Amino acid sequence: MKNRLDRTQEVPTVPVTSPRQRNDFRPGVAPIPAKREDPTLVEPTMRPGHIVTSGQLKRPKLPMRQRARNLRAGGGWTVGGLVVLLVSWALWAAETGADSVKGSALVLVLILGVAVGLFGLSRLVGSIVLEKLMNRQRRSSVLSHLAIGLFLTLAGASLLRQVEWVITAWNHLIGAR
Repeated sequence: MKNRLDRTQEVPTVPVTSPRQRNDFRPGVAPIPAKREDPTLVEPTMRPGHIVTSGQLKRPKLPMRQRARNLRAGGGWTVGGLVVLLVSWALWAAETGADSVKGSALVLVLILGVAVGLFGLSRLVGSIVLEKLMNRQRRSSVLSHLAIGLFLTLAGASLLRQVEWVITAWNHLIGAR
């Protein structure tokens, strides 16, 4: 006689299979997936997380916004040198007179052209040395801007050396007559 409170049901003896299941199912045996070849090789003597690959890895390209930010870093040095150059050039142009405006403008354009060329050359040399030879990534252009700021300041000082009243005032300040 069956107990009234027993609500168990009989388990069917026919296995239920879905289209994904294979017919070679054996209870108690876990399926083992086939081995895949992995291009990375982790050596047990290395630190955790250090991976050795069979070829050179490509450095990811920086987005344009990040590259522009890296190029602007250190731009204050260039702006400072440019201010010194413009003030010095204005004093020099006023000393030479209004009749040679084209010549003094040409001097300014040539100095600025050389500065742009030097900036490009310093970036190229930095790219070759840091990225290619040392295999490092450039994070800013501070040294290039510093070199150009120094060049512009020296160019402005050389223009000031040609202004007679500035030289007279300088000699008076330092005591040499």
